[in-house]
Amino acid sequence: MRRGIRYSDGSLFAWVSHPRVAPMVQLFGVALTGTGSCLPARPVSNDDLAAAFDLDTSDEWIRTRTGIRSRRFAAPGETSASLGAAAARTALAAAGLAPTDLDLIVCATVTPDLMCPANACLIQAALGCRPVAAFDVSAACSGFVYALSAATQFVRTGAARHALVVGAEVLSRAVNLTDRNSCILFGDGAGAAVLSATPDAGTGVRSVRLYADGSGQELIRVPSKVSPAVLPGTAAPLGRDFIHLNGREVYRFAVTRMIELIRLAEADCRELGVPGIDLLVPHQVNQRIIDAALADTGFPADRVVVNLDRYGNTSAASVPIALDEAIRTGRCNRGDTVLLVAFGGGLTWSSAVVTL
Repeated sequence: MRRGIRYSDGSLFAWVSHPRVAPMVQLFGVALTGTGSCLPARPVSNDDLAAAFDLDTSDEWIRTRTGIRSRRFAAPGETSASLGAAAARTALAAAGLAPTDLDLIVCATVTPDLMCPANACLIQAALGCRPVAAFDVSAACSGFVYALSAATQFVRTGAARHALVVGAEVLSRAVNLTDRNSCILFGDGAGAAVLSATPDAGTGVRSVRLYADGSGQELIRVPSKVSPAVLPGTAAPLGRDFIHLNGREVYRFAVTRMIELIRLAEADCRELGVPGIDLLVPHQVNQRIIDAALADTGFPADRVVVNLDRYGNTSAASVPIALDEAIRTGRCNRGDTVLLVAFGGGLTWSSAVVTL
């Protein structure tokens, strides 16, 4: 039987046992051994948001267009790195590991504490790890799956035995809180997962697909301080510290890519001999996007994790928070196959099939 990892060009990195040929590299299965999450304590309801920032909106207007009822905002002393470290501690406890057992840390974020050093290094120090490799990944809302893929390669080839993957964001500090079209969508939080080498290639990360299309970069942008203050051909400041998005075009992109990723994952499962997808964990951005994709693919709504009503869009933290919540509430169990799907700025889109 072919076993391996599916790449975005459709190729299958596969390995088979052969009695007369020794492999050049020992390849391992990559098990997901623990998850964790951390949400700020402060909930901000739609009504709270509208009142605090004098927005021309209401709870009904936001709910009917997005499905979001509330989100969490970080307290003054909280950062994406501190939230990420807290989520990591929970994931390590679930995996039965100590920080000193880790060989690699990869953090996905678009709201790091600093431009340098990386959030992953700050998390490494906060946990008290050995001086192991630690780096960040920037792929917006697809970031966690991108980081998961990178860590998978380290573990699969034996370069790391245990890897920590974190998605952490404080988007409340990157939005214009007077713009009702964008500020209503985002929240803060962090999620984490531990990947560990296993001799069982029939468990853990089974298939990964990563894509990007930079020609759509203008649809979702966080220019920030590394971008020019003035756009070419203009004299006006960009308002560079805030998220800019084209909601209508982002909706079309997200629905199309979510449909595509679900269908490709189902095909990957068939080719890899995986019985099927037991649970779908999508990026939590908009209920309408999820509903439209489910209607087209026929994937059952009762097998989809949705928590955006409580947390909003937490970008790279979205998928790991939802995955951790699904595991801890019994929505999925050992032996189940979970599909992680994400899409966001870049434009990027990604998926991973994981057997627990």
